[in-house]
Amino acid sequence: MNTQSRRFSLPFALFVVALLLLTSACSIFTPHPERVSQVVEVTIDEQLFLNSQPSFKVHNHDFWEDLDVDVDRMELHDGFIRFLGTQRQADGSLEDCVIDVALGAEDGMLTASVISLDVPDMRLTDPIVVSINRDLDATLTLSTYSAGTGIRFQEVEVTEDALRLKILVSFSFWALN
Repeated sequence: MNTQSRRFSLPFALFVVALLLLTSACSIFTPHPERVSQVVEVTIDEQLFLNSQPSFKVHNHDFWEDLDVDVDRMELHDGFIRFLGTQRQADGSLEDCVIDVALGAEDGMLTASVISLDVPDMRLTDPIVVSINRDLDATLTLSTYSAGTGIRFQEVEVTEDALRLKILVSFSFWALN
């Protein structure tokens, strides 16, 4: 009987030793938050835009519908993006339209605004255009802000051949010492 009790005490002793090692290791390797940040540079060549159907949607709100313009192509220019399309007139004819949108980065947020347009009977000061710019500002602010998100737009550059974005991406995780 004594040999049986020794057999049961050896596994029990090994269990206790393993438990002590585990608890001491946990106190040495205390989890703590770590934050990692990396700047990511993205370049989108104009060729990628040429064969696409351009839209200006944010959260399923198509801003061109507000102007009643059917945009069918876009071009990159130094400092802005030009959207080209047509608007159907009351007599059924189509009138060419041009809308220039500037993109930028401010306080870590992506910014966009209509800076010029050639749309029949429309000016930058018209309430529809003012409302679009206000909605773009509010919508982009909401879409890029999140308490747990670490995405900050540092630079946005539009040239005739490419759209360049410099974005600081940060994320947090729990690490052990």
